[in-house]
Amino acid sequence: MKQKVVTVLAVLLVVVVSVGALTGMTAAGALEPANPNPNATEFVPNEVDLYFPSNPTTGYDWQAEAEDADVVAIRDQFFEAQHEDGLVGVGGTHWFHLAGLKPGTTSVTFRYMRPWEDSPIRETLYRLTVDERGNVLIWGVEVSNLG
Repeated sequence: MKQKVVTVLAVLLVVVVSVGALTGMTAAGALEPANPNPNATEFVPNEVDLYFPSNPTTGYDWQAEAEDADVVAIRDQFFEAQHEDGLVGVGGTHWFHLAGLKPGTTSVTFRYMRPWEDSPIRETLYRLTVDERGNVLIWGVEVSNLG
């Protein structure tokens, strides 16, 4: 049952991101009305923002790795707390900003792990294609809970 829910959510995410990319919106733009990074100086519609729940106070953090850094770049990442200042031990959202560099197909793997440990407890792989105009189109998602 849990695997079916994860699969349905992954398919829904792919559809939302694909529709957003085809209409010139980012994944965050399709779900959020404004640029999630208030410090950004420019919002580029053909790039993709992906986000993951995170709680750095546990020592765990998201790490991203592009299979082919010539096709897609991880341009920016930041953590956004979802609580009032002064609260301790409360999580938030880890954002990654991806940009297409040249046409091609590749993948980006996101690992939720502690830097001093060898294995992640969660891993998410996004398969994507960058088209001739630089649009990042996500067409596959694989989620693994390892811990």
